[in-house]
Amino acid sequence: MSYSKRSREENDLDSRAHHVKKTREAFHPKRSDGVLNNTQYDSQKKSGKGLDVDIHPLLRASTLSAPTIQTDQSEFKRKKWFDPGAYNPYINHTKTISTHRPKPLKFNQQGKYVQQGQKLRERLKEEEEERKRHQELESRGLIPDVSLNEESYQPSYPPLMEWWDRPYLRDNNYSKIDDISRRILDNENMPVTSYIQHPVLIQPIWVGTKQSDITPMFLTKQERKRMRKNDRQIRHKEMQDRIKLGLDPPPEPKVKLSNLMNVLTNEAIRDPTAVENRVKQQVEERLRKHLADNEARKLTKEEKHAKIYAKQEQDLAKGIHTTVYKVNSLDNPQHSFKVDINAKQDNLFGICLKNPNFNLIIVEGGEKSINHYKKLLMNRIKWNEVAASGKSGNDPSGISSEVNSRSTFNEHGNDNECSIIWEGKLPKLNFQKWSFMYSRNDEEAINVLKKFGLENYWRLAKSK
Repeated sequence: MSYSKRSREENDLDSRAHHVKKTREAFHPKRSDGVLNNTQYDSQKKSGKGLDVDIHPLLRASTLSAPTIQTDQSEFKRKKWFDPGAYNPYINHTKTISTHRPKPLKFNQQGKYVQQGQKLRERLKEEEEERKRHQELESRGLIPDVSLNEESYQPSYPPLMEWWDRPYLRDNNYSKIDDISRRILDNENMPVTSYIQHPVLIQPIWVGTKQSDITPMFLTKQERKRMRKNDRQIRHKEMQDRIKLGLDPPPEPKVKLSNLMNVLTNEAIRDPTAVENRVKQQVEERLRKHLADNEARKLTKEEKHAKIYAKQEQDLAKGIHTTVYKVNSLDNPQHSFKVDINAKQDNLFGICLKNPNFNLIIVEGGEKSINHYKKLLMNRIKWNEVAASGKSGNDPSGISSEVNSRSTFNEHGNDNECSIIWEGKLPKLNFQKWSFMYSRNDEEAINVLKKFGLENYWRLAKSK
Protein backbone atom coordinates (compact mmCIF):
# COMPACT_ATOMS: atom_id res chain seq x y z
CA MET A 1 0.00 0.00 0.00
CA SER A 2 1.53 3.23 -1.12
CA TYR A 3 0.91 6.67 0.36
CA SER A 4 1.35 9.74 -1.71
CA LYS A 5 2.48 13.01 -0.24
CA ARG A 6 -0.12 15.71 -0.19
CA SER A 7 0.52 19.40 -0.12
CA ARG A 8 -0.52 21.69 2.66
CA GLU A 9 -3.01 23.51 0.38
CA GLU A 10 -4.84 20.27 -0.38
CA ASN A 11 -5.11 19.42 3.31
CA ASP A 12 -6.46 22.90 4.08
CA LEU A 13 -9.09 22.58 1.33
CA ASP A 14 -10.24 19.19 2.62
CA SER A 15 -10.50 20.39 6.21
CA ARG A 16 -12.44 23.47 5.13
CA ALA A 17 -14.88 21.41 3.01
CA HIS A 18 -15.45 19.01 5.87
CA HIS A 19 -16.15 21.88 8.26
CA VAL A 20 -18.67 23.42 5.85
CA LYS A 21 -20.40 20.12 5.43
CA LYS A 22 -20.77 19.63 9.19
CA THR A 23 -22.16 23.12 9.58
CA ARG A 24 -24.80 22.57 6.88
CA GLU A 25 -25.89 19.33 8.44
CA ALA A 26 -26.24 21.07 11.84
CA PHE A 27 -28.54 23.81 10.50
CA HIS A 28 -30.38 21.74 7.78
CA PRO A 29 -30.79 18.11 8.93
CA LYS A 30 -32.11 15.45 6.53
CA ARG A 31 -35.83 14.59 6.92
CA SER A 32 -38.50 13.05 4.75
CA ASP A 33 -41.50 15.22 5.52
CA GLY A 34 -39.83 18.05 7.35
CA VAL A 35 -41.03 16.85 10.84
CA LEU A 36 -39.45 14.31 13.14
CA ASN A 37 -42.00 12.61 15.38
CA ASN A 38 -41.24 10.73 18.49
CA THR A 39 -41.95 7.35 16.95
CA GLN A 40 -39.42 7.82 14.22
CA TYR A 41 -37.01 9.23 16.73
CA ASP A 42 -37.54 6.31 19.06
CA SER A 43 -37.06 3.82 16.27
CA GLN A 44 -33.90 5.57 15.24
CA LYS A 45 -32.84 5.69 18.85
CA LYS A 46 -33.30 2.01 19.29
CA SER A 47 -31.62 1.07 16.08
CA GLY A 48 -28.82 3.59 16.40
CA LYS A 49 -25.62 3.32 18.33
CA GLY A 50 -25.51 6.81 19.81
CA LEU A 51 -25.79 8.04 23.35
CA ASP A 52 -29.14 7.90 25.10
CA VAL A 53 -29.76 11.67 24.89
CA ASP A 54 -32.96 13.43 23.90
CA ILE A 55 -32.96 15.53 20.79
CA HIS A 56 -32.99 19.27 21.15
CA PRO A 57 -36.42 20.88 20.82
CA LEU A 58 -35.21 23.16 18.05
CA LEU A 59 -34.49 20.18 15.88
CA ARG A 60 -38.07 18.98 16.27
CA ALA A 61 -39.55 22.20 15.00
CA SER A 62 -40.95 22.29 11.51
CA THR A 63 -39.10 25.45 10.58
CA LEU A 64 -35.60 26.13 11.78
CA SER A 65 -34.23 29.63 11.65
CA ALA A 66 -30.47 30.05 11.78
CA PRO A 67 -29.03 33.16 13.37
CA THR A 68 -28.77 35.86 10.77
CA ILE A 69 -26.17 38.56 10.48
CA GLN A 70 -27.30 42.13 10.03
CA THR A 71 -25.36 43.10 6.99
CA ASP A 72 -25.81 45.58 4.28
CA GLN A 73 -26.36 43.75 1.00
CA SER A 74 -25.04 46.68 -0.91
CA GLU A 75 -21.76 46.54 0.91
CA PHE A 76 -21.24 42.76 1.06
CA LYS A 77 -21.96 40.40 -1.79
CA ARG A 78 -23.45 37.01 -1.04
CA LYS A 79 -20.98 34.23 -1.53
CA LYS A 80 -21.66 30.84 -3.06
CA TRP A 81 -20.95 29.02 0.16
CA PHE A 82 -21.50 29.90 3.75
CA ASP A 83 -18.56 31.62 5.44
CA PRO A 84 -18.65 31.03 9.20
CA GLY A 85 -16.04 33.70 9.67
CA ALA A 86 -18.46 36.32 8.40
CA TYR A 87 -20.02 36.60 11.82
CA ASN A 88 -17.72 37.02 14.81
CA PRO A 89 -19.11 38.41 18.07
CA TYR A 90 -15.66 39.65 19.02
CA ILE A 91 -15.28 41.88 15.96
CA ASN A 92 -17.09 45.14 15.33
CA HIS A 93 -18.75 44.76 11.92
CA THR A 94 -19.99 48.31 11.72
CA LYS A 95 -18.63 50.45 8.94
CA THR A 96 -15.74 52.67 10.12
CA ILE A 97 -14.89 55.98 8.52
CA SER A 98 -11.20 56.95 8.26
CA THR A 99 -10.36 60.13 10.15
CA HIS A 100 -7.05 60.66 8.31
CA ARG A 101 -6.94 63.92 6.48
CA PRO A 102 -4.04 64.47 4.07
CA LYS A 103 -2.01 67.58 4.76
CA PRO A 104 -2.45 70.34 2.23
CA LEU A 105 0.50 71.25 0.01
CA LYS A 106 2.13 74.41 1.32
CA PHE A 107 5.05 76.28 -0.29
CA ASN A 108 7.65 78.13 1.79
CA GLN A 109 7.75 81.88 1.44
CA GLN A 110 10.81 83.28 -0.31
CA GLY A 111 13.50 84.23 2.23
CA LYS A 112 11.98 82.22 5.09
CA TYR A 113 15.14 80.29 5.97
CA VAL A 114 17.30 83.36 5.29
CA GLN A 115 15.36 85.20 7.99
CA GLN A 116 15.71 82.25 10.36
CA GLY A 117 19.48 82.18 9.76
CA GLN A 118 19.69 85.95 10.29
CA LYS A 119 17.81 85.67 13.58
CA LEU A 120 20.08 82.82 14.67
CA ARG A 121 23.21 84.84 13.84
CA GLU A 122 21.88 87.87 15.73
CA ARG A 123 21.12 85.71 18.75
CA LEU A 124 24.61 84.17 18.67
CA LYS A 125 26.13 87.64 18.32
CA GLU A 126 24.21 88.90 21.35
CA GLU A 127 25.32 85.85 23.35
CA GLU A 128 28.96 86.48 22.36
CA GLU A 129 28.72 90.16 23.38
CA GLU A 130 27.15 89.17 26.66
CA ARG A 131 29.92 86.64 27.28
CA LYS A 132 32.64 89.25 26.55
CA ARG A 133 30.91 91.78 28.80
CA HIS A 134 30.76 89.20 31.58
CA GLN A 135 34.46 88.34 31.14
CA GLU A 136 35.40 92.03 31.26
CA LEU A 137 33.43 92.55 34.44
CA GLU A 138 34.94 89.42 35.94
CA SER A 139 38.48 90.59 35.10
CA ARG A 140 37.78 93.93 36.77
CA GLY A 141 36.37 92.17 39.85
CA LEU A 142 32.84 93.56 39.41
CA ILE A 143 31.08 90.19 39.41
CA PRO A 144 29.52 89.53 42.84
CA ASP A 145 30.86 86.56 44.76
CA VAL A 146 28.07 84.05 45.31
CA SER A 147 29.86 82.42 48.24
CA LEU A 148 29.85 85.77 50.10
CA ASN A 149 26.28 86.60 49.05
CA GLU A 150 27.48 89.77 47.36
CA GLU A 151 24.67 89.75 44.82
CA SER A 152 22.27 90.89 47.56
CA TYR A 153 24.34 94.00 48.33
CA GLN A 154 23.12 97.25 46.91
CA PRO A 155 25.88 98.98 44.89
CA SER A 156 26.60 102.56 45.84
CA TYR A 157 27.40 105.28 43.33
CA PRO A 158 30.76 107.04 43.65
CA PRO A 159 30.57 110.50 45.24
CA LEU A 160 31.00 113.66 43.23
CA MET A 161 34.24 114.32 45.09
CA GLU A 162 36.33 112.16 47.36
CA TRP A 163 36.96 113.42 50.86
CA TRP A 164 40.73 113.47 50.43
CA ASP A 165 40.42 115.87 47.45
CA ARG A 166 38.19 118.47 49.11
CA PRO A 167 41.04 120.52 50.71
CA TYR A 168 42.72 120.95 47.31
CA LEU A 169 39.79 121.93 45.04
CA ARG A 170 37.52 124.98 45.11
CA ASP A 171 34.61 123.16 43.45
CA ASN A 172 32.65 120.15 44.63
CA ASN A 173 33.32 118.11 41.50
CA TYR A 174 36.11 117.14 39.11
CA SER A 175 34.80 118.97 36.05
CA LYS A 176 37.43 121.75 36.24
CA ILE A 177 40.30 119.75 37.67
CA ASP A 178 42.65 120.71 34.80
CA ASP A 179 42.21 124.41 35.58
CA ILE A 180 45.06 125.43 37.90
CA SER A 181 43.09 128.44 39.17
CA ARG A 182 40.49 126.09 40.66
CA ARG A 183 43.11 124.37 42.82
CA ILE A 184 44.18 125.37 46.34
CA LEU A 185 47.97 125.24 46.47
CA ASP A 186 48.96 128.26 48.60
CA ASN A 187 47.23 127.39 51.83
CA GLU A 188 49.38 127.36 54.97
CA ASN A 189 47.56 124.33 56.28
CA MET A 190 48.37 122.26 53.22
CA PRO A 191 49.72 118.85 54.21
CA VAL A 192 51.83 118.68 51.05
CA THR A 193 54.72 121.14 51.18
CA SER A 194 57.94 121.71 49.32
CA TYR A 195 59.87 119.84 52.00
CA ILE A 196 58.86 116.48 50.57
CA GLN A 197 61.48 115.19 48.15
CA HIS A 198 60.45 112.95 45.28
CA PRO A 199 63.29 110.66 44.16
CA VAL A 200 64.32 110.66 40.52
CA LEU A 201 63.20 107.57 38.68
CA ILE A 202 66.14 105.49 37.47
CA GLN A 203 65.56 103.38 34.41
CA PRO A 204 66.50 99.70 34.79
CA ILE A 205 69.65 98.52 33.09
CA TRP A 206 67.90 96.04 30.83
CA VAL A 207 65.42 98.60 29.38
CA GLY A 208 67.98 100.40 27.23
CA THR A 209 69.71 97.21 26.12
CA LYS A 210 66.63 95.10 25.48
CA GLN A 211 66.59 93.60 22.03
CA SER A 212 63.51 94.66 20.13
CA ASP A 213 64.12 92.38 17.17
CA ILE A 214 63.06 88.75 17.23
CA THR A 215 65.84 86.20 17.58
CA PRO A 216 66.09 84.23 14.31
CA MET A 217 65.41 80.53 14.43
CA PHE A 218 68.47 78.28 14.30
CA LEU A 219 68.39 75.93 11.31
CA THR A 220 69.90 72.47 11.24
CA LYS A 221 72.60 71.42 8.79
CA GLN A 222 70.09 69.66 6.52
CA GLU A 223 67.80 72.70 6.49
CA ARG A 224 70.65 75.06 5.58
CA LYS A 225 71.72 72.69 2.82
CA ARG A 226 68.17 72.58 1.47
CA MET A 227 67.93 76.38 1.49
CA ARG A 228 71.19 76.72 -0.47
CA LYS A 229 69.94 74.18 -2.98
CA ASN A 230 66.67 76.05 -3.43
CA ASP A 231 68.53 79.34 -3.94
CA ARG A 232 70.73 77.75 -6.61
CA GLN A 233 67.68 76.37 -8.39
CA ILE A 234 66.03 79.79 -8.38
CA ARG A 235 69.15 81.48 -9.79
CA HIS A 236 69.52 78.79 -12.46
CA LYS A 237 65.87 79.15 -13.45
CA GLU A 238 66.26 82.93 -13.80
CA MET A 239 69.35 82.45 -15.98
CA GLN A 240 67.47 80.00 -18.22
CA ASP A 241 64.58 82.44 -18.58
CA ARG A 242 66.92 85.26 -19.60
CA ILE A 243 68.57 83.00 -22.18
CA LYS A 244 65.15 81.99 -23.58
CA LEU A 245 64.14 85.65 -23.88
CA GLY A 246 67.40 86.48 -25.65
CA LEU A 247 68.67 88.82 -22.95
CA ASP A 248 71.82 86.78 -22.29
CA PRO A 249 73.88 84.63 -24.69
CA PRO A 250 73.86 80.88 -24.02
CA PRO A 251 76.92 79.68 -22.09
CA GLU A 252 79.59 77.62 -23.79
CA PRO A 253 79.50 73.89 -23.14
CA LYS A 254 81.64 72.82 -20.18
CA VAL A 255 84.01 70.45 -21.94
CA LYS A 256 86.22 68.08 -19.93
CA LEU A 257 88.42 65.19 -20.89
CA SER A 258 85.75 62.79 -19.65
CA ASN A 259 82.99 64.13 -21.95
CA LEU A 260 85.22 65.14 -24.84
CA MET A 261 83.88 62.61 -27.35
CA ASN A 262 80.25 63.30 -26.44
CA VAL A 263 80.47 67.08 -26.92
CA LEU A 264 82.96 67.45 -29.75
CA THR A 265 82.37 64.27 -31.70
CA ASN A 266 83.27 65.36 -35.24
CA GLU A 267 86.16 67.62 -34.27
CA ALA A 268 87.64 64.97 -31.94
CA ILE A 269 87.59 62.44 -34.74
CA ARG A 270 89.31 64.75 -37.23
CA ASP A 271 92.06 66.11 -34.93
CA PRO A 272 91.97 64.53 -31.45
CA THR A 273 95.30 66.00 -30.29
CA ALA A 274 94.33 69.60 -30.98
CA VAL A 275 90.94 69.12 -29.36
CA GLU A 276 92.54 67.59 -26.26
CA ASN A 277 94.97 70.50 -25.88
CA ARG A 278 92.16 73.00 -26.28
CA VAL A 279 90.05 71.23 -23.64
CA LYS A 280 93.01 71.22 -21.21
CA GLN A 281 93.44 74.95 -21.72
CA GLN A 282 89.73 75.52 -20.96
CA VAL A 283 89.98 73.43 -17.77
CA GLU A 284 93.02 75.40 -16.61
CA GLU A 285 91.29 78.68 -17.42
CA ARG A 286 88.23 77.71 -15.40
CA LEU A 287 90.42 76.71 -12.44
CA ARG A 288 92.37 79.97 -12.68
CA LYS A 289 89.13 81.98 -12.77
CA HIS A 290 87.76 80.07 -9.76
CA LEU A 291 90.86 80.75 -7.66
CA ALA A 292 90.88 84.40 -8.70
CA ASP A 293 87.25 84.81 -7.62
CA ASN A 294 88.03 83.25 -4.25
CA GLU A 295 90.96 85.59 -3.73
CA ALA A 296 88.82 88.57 -4.69
CA ARG A 297 86.22 87.61 -2.11
CA LYS A 298 88.77 87.28 0.68
CA LEU A 299 88.93 90.09 3.19
CA THR A 300 92.12 91.98 3.77
CA LYS A 301 93.76 92.15 7.17
CA GLU A 302 92.29 95.59 7.84
CA GLU A 303 88.83 94.47 6.72
CA LYS A 304 89.01 91.44 9.03
CA HIS A 305 89.91 93.65 12.00
CA ALA A 306 87.13 96.08 11.09
CA LYS A 307 84.62 93.23 10.87
CA ILE A 308 85.65 91.82 14.25
CA TYR A 309 85.56 95.28 15.81
CA ALA A 310 82.06 95.92 14.39
CA LYS A 311 80.81 92.66 15.89
CA GLN A 312 82.34 93.53 19.26
CA GLU A 313 80.72 96.97 19.20
CA GLN A 314 77.39 95.39 18.29
CA ASP A 315 77.76 92.98 21.21
CA LEU A 316 78.63 95.86 23.54
CA ALA A 317 75.51 97.77 22.47
CA LYS A 318 73.32 94.92 23.72
CA GLY A 319 74.56 95.32 27.29
CA ILE A 320 77.65 96.00 29.40
CA HIS A 321 78.92 93.07 31.46
CA THR A 322 81.73 93.06 33.99
CA THR A 323 83.80 90.48 35.84
CA VAL A 324 86.36 90.92 38.65
CA TYR A 325 89.16 88.34 39.03
CA LYS A 326 91.69 87.79 41.78
CA VAL A 327 95.03 86.22 40.81
CA ASN A 328 97.58 85.35 43.49
CA SER A 329 100.64 85.93 41.30
CA LEU A 330 101.42 87.34 37.85
CA ASP A 331 105.20 86.96 38.07
CA ASN A 332 105.20 84.63 35.09
CA PRO A 333 105.66 86.87 32.00
CA GLN A 334 103.62 84.46 29.86
CA HIS A 335 100.61 84.89 32.14
CA SER A 336 100.92 88.67 32.08
CA PHE A 337 101.21 88.69 28.30
CA LYS A 338 98.10 86.50 27.84
CA VAL A 339 96.07 88.62 30.26
CA ASP A 340 97.09 91.82 28.45
CA ILE A 341 96.91 90.81 24.79
CA ASN A 342 93.58 88.93 25.03
CA ALA A 343 91.91 91.86 26.77
CA LYS A 344 93.00 94.11 23.90
CA GLN A 345 91.91 91.62 21.23
CA ASP A 346 88.48 91.19 22.84
CA ASN A 347 88.03 94.99 22.94
CA LEU A 348 87.60 94.99 26.71
CA PHE A 349 87.82 97.96 29.06
CA GLY A 350 89.30 97.79 32.53
CA ILE A 351 92.48 97.49 34.52
CA CYS A 352 94.98 94.91 35.72
CA LEU A 353 96.26 96.13 39.08
CA LYS A 354 99.46 94.36 40.17
CA ASN A 355 100.35 94.26 43.85
CA PRO A 356 102.81 92.22 45.95
CA ASN A 357 99.91 90.73 47.94
CA PHE A 358 97.67 89.72 45.03
CA ASN A 359 96.60 90.98 41.60
CA LEU A 360 93.16 92.35 40.71
CA ILE A 361 91.77 92.17 37.14
CA ILE A 362 88.63 94.18 36.28
CA VAL A 363 87.21 93.80 32.76
CA GLU A 364 84.12 95.42 31.20
CA GLY A 365 82.65 94.81 27.75
CA GLY A 366 80.17 92.82 25.69
CA GLU A 367 78.78 89.48 26.77
CA LYS A 368 80.65 87.41 24.16
CA SER A 369 83.97 89.11 24.86
CA ILE A 370 83.54 88.67 28.62
CA ASN A 371 82.74 84.97 28.19
CA HIS A 372 85.79 84.44 25.95
CA TYR A 373 88.05 86.18 28.45
CA LYS A 374 86.50 84.20 31.31
CA LYS A 375 87.31 80.88 29.60
CA LEU A 376 90.88 82.07 29.09
CA LEU A 377 91.52 82.91 32.74
CA MET A 378 89.56 80.06 34.31
CA ASN A 379 90.38 77.16 31.96
CA ARG A 380 93.12 77.79 29.42
CA ILE A 381 95.86 79.44 31.48
CA LYS A 382 97.78 77.04 33.75
CA TRP A 383 98.53 79.32 36.70
CA ASN A 384 100.88 76.84 38.41
CA GLU A 385 103.26 76.70 35.44
CA VAL A 386 106.73 78.24 35.87
CA ALA A 387 108.41 80.15 33.05
CA ALA A 388 111.15 78.23 31.27
CA SER A 389 114.72 79.39 31.90
CA GLY A 390 116.22 81.76 29.35
CA LYS A 391 112.83 82.63 27.86
CA SER A 392 111.94 85.70 29.90
CA GLY A 393 113.52 89.01 30.94
CA ASN A 394 116.14 91.08 29.20
CA ASP A 395 119.10 89.09 30.46
CA PRO A 396 120.57 87.23 27.45
CA SER A 397 122.17 84.65 29.67
CA GLY A 398 118.84 83.79 31.32
CA ILE A 399 120.40 83.53 34.79
CA SER A 400 118.26 86.24 36.40
CA SER A 401 115.07 84.86 34.83
CA GLU A 402 115.84 81.40 36.15
CA VAL A 403 116.36 82.81 39.63
CA ASN A 404 113.10 84.76 39.44
CA SER A 405 111.17 81.72 38.24
CA ARG A 406 112.55 79.57 41.05
CA SER A 407 111.73 82.21 43.65
CA THR A 408 108.22 82.52 42.27
CA PHE A 409 107.67 78.80 42.42
CA ASN A 410 109.08 78.56 45.92
CA GLU A 411 106.99 81.50 47.12
CA HIS A 412 103.63 80.43 45.72
CA GLY A 413 104.10 76.80 44.79
CA ASN A 414 100.81 75.16 43.80
CA ASP A 415 98.69 77.85 45.52
CA ASN A 416 98.63 80.22 42.55
CA GLU A 417 95.09 80.36 41.23
CA CYS A 418 92.50 82.65 39.64
CA SER A 419 89.05 83.16 41.19
CA ILE A 420 86.02 85.28 40.33
CA ILE A 421 85.20 87.95 42.91
CA TRP A 422 82.09 89.41 41.29
CA GLU A 423 80.29 89.45 37.92
CA GLY A 424 77.16 91.18 36.65
CA LYS A 425 75.77 93.96 34.42
CA LEU A 426 76.51 97.68 34.48
CA PRO A 427 74.54 100.71 33.30
CA LYS A 428 77.67 102.36 31.85
CA LEU A 429 81.41 101.86 31.46
CA ASN A 430 83.68 102.83 34.35
CA PHE A 431 86.88 102.69 32.24
CA GLN A 432 87.70 104.26 28.90
CA LYS A 433 90.44 101.79 27.90
CA TRP A 434 92.41 98.76 29.03
CA SER A 435 95.56 99.41 31.05
CA PHE A 436 98.17 97.79 33.34
CA MET A 437 98.88 99.54 36.66
CA TYR A 438 101.19 98.81 39.60
CA SER A 439 100.91 99.47 43.35
CA ARG A 440 103.21 98.71 46.28
CA ASN A 441 100.66 98.29 49.07
CA ASP A 442 96.94 98.24 49.81
CA GLU A 443 96.67 101.98 50.28
CA GLU A 444 98.04 102.74 46.82
CA ALA A 445 95.74 100.12 45.27
CA ILE A 446 92.68 101.64 46.97
CA ASN A 447 93.68 105.13 45.83
CA VAL A 448 93.99 103.92 42.23
CA LEU A 449 90.56 102.28 42.28
CA LYS A 450 89.01 105.27 44.06
CA LYS A 451 89.47 107.31 40.88
CA PHE A 452 86.95 105.02 39.20
CA GLY A 453 84.72 104.57 42.25
CA LEU A 454 85.55 100.86 42.57
CA GLU A 455 87.61 100.74 45.76
CA ASN A 456 85.14 98.23 47.24
CA TYR A 457 86.44 95.60 44.78
CA TRP A 458 89.83 95.60 46.51
CA ARG A 459 88.30 95.21 49.98
CA LEU A 460 86.06 92.41 48.72
CA ALA A 461 88.99 90.58 47.11
CA LYS A 462 91.12 90.97 50.24
CA SER A 463 88.34 89.54 52.43
CA LYS A 464 88.30 86.42 50.29
